Amino acid sequence: MPTLSVVVPFYNVAPYFPELLESLSTQELTDLEVVLVDDGSTDNSPQIASSWVAKDERFRLVTQANRGLSAARNAGAAKATGTYLAFADSDDVVPPTAYRALVQSLESTGSDFASGDVRRLNSAGTHRHPRYADVFAAPRRSTHITRDRDLILDRMIWNKVFRRSFWDHHQFAFTLRQYEDAPVTVRAHIEARAMDVVGQVVYHWRIREAGERSITQRLYEPDNIAARMRMMVVTGDLLRERAPELLPVYERDMCLGDLRIATLAMLENSDDAMADALELGRGFLARVDEHVLEQLPEPNRHRLSLLLTGRSDELREALSADGQ
Repeated sequence: MPTLSVVVPFYNVAPYFPELLESLSTQELTDLEVVLVDDGSTDNSPQIASSWVAKDERFRLVTQANRGLSAARNAGAAKATGTYLAFADSDDVVPPTAYRALVQSLESTGSDFASGDVRRLNSAGTHRHPRYADVFAAPRRSTHITRDRDLILDRMIWNKVFRRSFWDHHQFAFTLRQYEDAPVTVRAHIEARAMDVVGQVVYHWRIREAGERSITQRLYEPDNIAARMRMMVVTGDLLRERAPELLPVYERDMCLGDLRIATLAMLENSDDAMADALELGRGFLARVDEHVLEQLPEPNRHRLSLLLTGRSDELREALSADGQ
């Protein structure tokens, strides 16, 4: 039984895949297995994966027809045998000390999972993501989201290591087709007895500069916005059921983040193209606590009021007037 299993789903990522695999093979934590899940790739990504399986006995390959990232992650987790469990995306890079730091923290504290800081990665190098600067500014041991509410921003799956017994006990699984991380990670935060934040960068999140753009780089496409809104609603329902005291901080983050992106997308798309996204966004907004809305800065509050009441033309005019 290896100490750590790392699940890596992949689909047509040949330009970036070798760098991720190299970063896993050179981890300072050497007692690991890497479960590669081919989600029906049509490029030479499977050949790249097979070459690593042939030269490093810690690498294993699972194949399946294209079913999406959630299904691929679930399939990989089912095959994993490690005491601890992690997920990495196939176009990113994991710094060499990352998994050693995360696992050592868990073995020291007994917490259910550990999380760490993130950097964006492109051809020029790495840089801090401003969204996460405060969340990971200082290490914390044996904390919890109900005491450290800024952790509501820590909704990514790939900057974490989970205790496998914790993962299995709560039967975590990915369900959404896109933006699938948040419902799982937020629930993990809630269910955990305690979690650790380590004081170092554990993940390099790539900005693709060639080939197909990642989902987070297709911000304003109607289907993308609808998927983002679906994630927002599902995660909100989860919080409403399991940790309602966290709803205000989550709702504020959605109003300033995902819903702001949805309003900006209206400049590039018609109401018909955005119909699904607008329905989901308005449904979520209708349930947001009035005190949360009242405390939003202008012009966010005004824009969301126009979105909620269906005044699309006025919203587009306001966005244009604000230079958005």
